[in-house]
Amino acid sequence: MARITSDHIPCRVAISTKIPRSNVFRFENFWVEHEGFLNTVQNCWTQPINDCSNSARVISLRFKKLRSDLKVWSKSLSNLSLLISNCNSVISFLDALEDQRLLFNPEMNLRNLVKSQLQTLLHYKKEYWRKRFTNNKVKFGDECTKFFHAMATISYRRNAISQVKNENGIWVQDHEGKAGILWNTFKNKMGISS
Repeated sequence: MARITSDHIPCRVAISTKIPRSNVFRFENFWVEHEGFLNTVQNCWTQPINDCSNSARVISLRFKKLRSDLKVWSKSLSNLSLLISNCNSVISFLDALEDQRLLFNPEMNLRNLVKSQLQTLLHYKKEYWRKRFTNNKVKFGDECTKFFHAMATISYRRNAISQVKNENGIWVQDHEGKAGILWNTFKNKMGISS
C-alpha cells in the first residue's frame, strides 16, 4: 500500500481458506406454524422410495429427503428481522400521518393488517429465540441451593413424559409400562427386517 505520512509502508494481509464449510441443518420451531410447512412435509413423505429392502433404510432416506426439502423450502421464507423492521416502519409512517390528519378507511385497514402481521412475526421470532436461549442461572456456590433444585425440578418435569395412553385407552404411568408401549409402537412402525 502507499505511504501516507511516515516512512513506514503499510501492508494489507488477506487470509482465506479453501476448506469447505458444512451446511448445518437446523429445524426452526416456528416453521410448524407456517402455512406451507405441512404441505412440504406431506409431499416429501408420500414420495415413493426406490430401495424398500430395509424399513430402517427407508425411514432414514425419508428423513434425509425431508431435510433437503425443508432446506429448500426455508430459503423461500423471508428474513424475520427485515420483515419486522419493515412492518415497524410502515406502522410508524401511518402513525405520523395520523398525527397530521385523520386516516382514511383503507389506511386504517392497512395499519390493522400490518399490526396483525407484526404480531405473527414477533411470535415467530420469540419461538426462534426460545429454541436458542439457554439460561445458566447457576453461579459459584449456588449448586446445592433450593433455587437450583427448584429449577432442576422444573426442567425435569418439562422434559419428562409422565404418562402414556395404551391401545386400550388406559393411562400407563410406570417406567416399564411406558417403555414397553413405546418399544412396541416403534417396532410395529418399523416392521420386521428379513
